[in-house]
Amino acid sequence: MSAAGTAPIFAALQLPRTLFADGALSALSGELAALGVARPLLVTDRGVVAAGIAARAVEAYGDAGNMSVFDAVTENPLFADVEDGAAFYRQERCDGVVALGGGSVIDTAKIIALLATNPGRAADYVGMRDAPHVATAPLLVVPTTAGTGSEASPSAGIHPDAATASVGMNSRHLVPSVVILDPHLTHSLPASLTAATGIDALSHCIEGYLSRKSVPLGDAIALDGIARVAQHLRRAVTEGSDPDARSAMLLAAFAGGVSIGMGLGPAHAVAIVCSDQGFPHGILSGIGLVATLDASQRRVPERADAVARALGLAPSTALSEGVASLMREVGLPTTLAQLGYVAPDVDALAQAAHASHFNLFAPFHPSVSDYAAMLRRSLNMT
Repeated sequence: MSAAGTAPIFAALQLPRTLFADGALSALSGELAALGVARPLLVTDRGVVAAGIAARAVEAYGDAGNMSVFDAVTENPLFADVEDGAAFYRQERCDGVVALGGGSVIDTAKIIALLATNPGRAADYVGMRDAPHVATAPLLVVPTTAGTGSEASPSAGIHPDAATASVGMNSRHLVPSVVILDPHLTHSLPASLTAATGIDALSHCIEGYLSRKSVPLGDAIALDGIARVAQHLRRAVTEGSDPDARSAMLLAAFAGGVSIGMGLGPAHAVAIVCSDQGFPHGILSGIGLVATLDASQRRVPERADAVARALGLAPSTALSEGVASLMREVGLPTTLAQLGYVAPDVDALAQAAHASHFNLFAPFHPSVSDYAAMLRRSLNMT
C-alpha cells in the first residue's frame, strides 16, 4: 500500500511479439508453427473476404485444408458473433485463432480465443469485472485498419445486442501472442474509414498519455503515435496508396493500443455511452475528445502541453480545437449534433459516463453535471 493508504498504480507494460514490414503476412505460417498452432481459426468479416485479403492469408498459411474461416463478424460486434465463432472453433477442432481485420474482428477473435480455454459464454466475462479466467488459446493478429489498436491492447469491446452500448473486458490474457503489421494490407481502406480509424488511434494515444497511470516507455510510445497521426493522417486519407503514410498510421494505431493499456478517460466514456446507435467508434472517440479535452487540459497542463507539441499546435491553441481542426480536415463531424446522434435523456447518458470504468485513471473524474454539460454542448443543446 502507498503512504496514503491506497494501492499503488503499477507501471506495467505488456507488448506482443510484433513483425512490421510490407509483405510481413508471409511470416504467418512460421509464426503459427512457433505458437504450436496446426489448425487455426481465421476470424474475419465479409468485407475483408470480398477485398481478397482473407484469401491472401489462407495462401500465406499454405495449408488451406487445416485453416477454417469464420467471416460472420458484424461491424459493431455482438455477443452472438462471439458465440457463433466459438462454436465453429470447437466444431472444426481448432487449436489457435488468427484475427484478420479491424477492431471489430480483433475484439471478437479475442473473446473467441478466451472461450476456447474457459467455460461459459461471452456474457460471463465481457462486462463482468474481475471474472476469473485463464489464458486464451494462442492468438495471432493481423490488422487491416489503422486505428483501434486492439492488436496491442489488453481490452475488447462487444455489444450484447444490436441496440445496446458495448461492454468491455480488460485482461493481460487479451494481449495477442503475435502481431503482424503489414502496411500494404491497409492500402485499400476507404478514405472515410481511414479518417475514422486514424482519429480513433489519436484518441487512444492522447488519453493514454494524459492518464494518471504513467508508464515511461508507454508515454514515449503514445507521444510518438500522436505525432505520426498529426503528420500522416491527412495524406493517408487523400493518398491511400502512399506507403509512408500507411506505414506511419499502422504504427500510430499500434501505439494507441499500447496507450489503452495505460488507461483512457472521459472521451471514451462519452464514446461508449453513445455507442447505442450504430455510429463508428472512431468518430465517437474523436467527438469525445473535442467534448472533454478542455477540462482535462486544465487539470494536467504540463502533459497537455506535451500533447500539443506532438500535434504541432501553436502554443495558444486549445487541444480540443487542434483535434477538431484535424477532424474537419479529414471530413469527420466534430460534435454529436453534426453526427446526427439523438439523445432522449442526456442526464441518463451523463450518469452512465460518470459511472464508466474509463474514469479510473483519467486526469480527473467529471461529475454527472460535468458530463451533462459536455454532452449538451456537443448536442448543441446549450
